[in-house]
Amino acid sequence: MKKHTTILLSAILFGSSLGFGITGLAEDKTTDATVDYTPGEIIFDPNTGDAAASLPTNLNFGSHEIQSKLDETWTATVDGAQASALTTGSVAISDNRGEDGGGWTVKVLQADQFASGTNELTGAALSIYGGAVTNNVGNAPTGASIANSTLELELGTTADVLTAGANEGAGETALALSKFELFVPKNTNKKQADYQTTLNWTFSATP
Repeated sequence: MKKHTTILLSAILFGSSLGFGITGLAEDKTTDATVDYTPGEIIFDPNTGDAAASLPTNLNFGSHEIQSKLDETWTATVDGAQASALTTGSVAISDNRGEDGGGWTVKVLQADQFASGTNELTGAALSIYGGAVTNNVGNAPTGASIANSTLELELGTTADVLTAGANEGAGETALALSKFELFVPKNTNKKQADYQTTLNWTFSATP
């Protein structure tokens, strides 16, 4: 009996060395991760109060002595003095609707001539200098624009300023406004007065 037991133990050890023992188990599991975005807003001129990043609230071309020998070109500055810092600004749109197909447009209109009561600066022309367009998500608009060009306003005519076509203009878009100039012909009959006009900026968005 003792001899038999020894032989059985040897067989068990021999079988283990041949790989007949219990093998390991492998199993895969997964973890799902989600994040949900809901539609945001589209806002025109979202940075109101920041002079460098919003539309200027006024254009001051200064105070000048009446003369009729030379054409005049005046630049809008922070205080009207021609040696002071230029009035600048930005046409800005924040489009976080998160929808395909949407676009938008910005236009500007000078409906009336510079005037004081019944007196007008006949022939006066206001020009807007556009700078670069920036967009923070690589979705800059490619439609009609005054980017890196000059827009001379025509009285009573609405002009395109910046246009985003379908699937363009998402995120934060800005068009720099680098300068505003006023041309007054020498033969304009000027009176002692404070002449004023208004620019109307119109923003519209497609669904």
